[in-house]
Amino acid sequence: MTGGARRPRVAVTAGRRRDEQAVLLERHGLEVELYPLLETGEAGTAELRELTRHMAASPPDFLVANTGYGMRSWFALAEAEGLLEPLVSSLRRSTIVVARGAKALGELRRRGLQSTFRAPGETLGEVVDHLLEAGIAGRCVVVQLHGEGSSAELSRLAEAGARVVAVPVYHVAPAAGGAAQALAEALSAGALDAVTFTAAPQVDALMAAARRAGCAAAVLERFNTAGVVAACIGEVCAARARRLGIAQPVVPEHPRLGSLAATVASRLLAPR
Repeated sequence: MTGGARRPRVAVTAGRRRDEQAVLLERHGLEVELYPLLETGEAGTAELRELTRHMAASPPDFLVANTGYGMRSWFALAEAEGLLEPLVSSLRRSTIVVARGAKALGELRRRGLQSTFRAPGETLGEVVDHLLEAGIAGRCVVVQLHGEGSSAELSRLAEAGARVVAVPVYHVAPAAGGAAQALAEALSAGALDAVTFTAAPQVDALMAAARRAGCAAAVLERFNTAGVVAACIGEVCAARARRLGIAQPVVPEHPRLGSLAATVASRLLAPR
């Protein structure tokens, strides 16, 4: 345990489900500090409502369920508009549905929809690879976007001849209030033993704030040579961390909050 007898300190960068994550970490005997780096908001509600009506009447050939939160929000909007039953019936009748990960798949199943494919590594790239193999030229592919967009993967679908419809159910943006700078400064000062990231844009927000504050090198040194754990929920998030200079982010066996908390605890509480 670092810092003498004190409990290891873990920074949680999530906004959504941060309290749940904090409880899981505290159960392992860790001290938690909250630094919410992103804000989530609705995106294009009127456009989404119109698209939902259209899909209920004329279903696409393929639907990509990208995130659990996005699909849950979309279905909630459809239900509020009285469109949920016709939308689900339309998709069940005519659409091949694929899911990026377990959370999106769970939301589909809650509404009585089945997925013909789930990405083994829970990446959108794997979903696109699968669709390209299936053959999508001239066919309509609706993609529920996650908060930061997926332009490269959508371009791959379009280049293969698909008619791509992007559905931005929600958007994420850096949170106001200075949490990112405060986190960068806490890391630089050696006040933290681990940081958890549940989305790639959280890593972006931290490193952007560190560069503005002139402490990016110090932050990377903490992660890369001073033993601070950078724990990423999945490989997409970890790839972003590596791209921004964090050499060895830790990824749990399963992309779940419980697994993330257990992985962080095992790293921080292991005998040395």
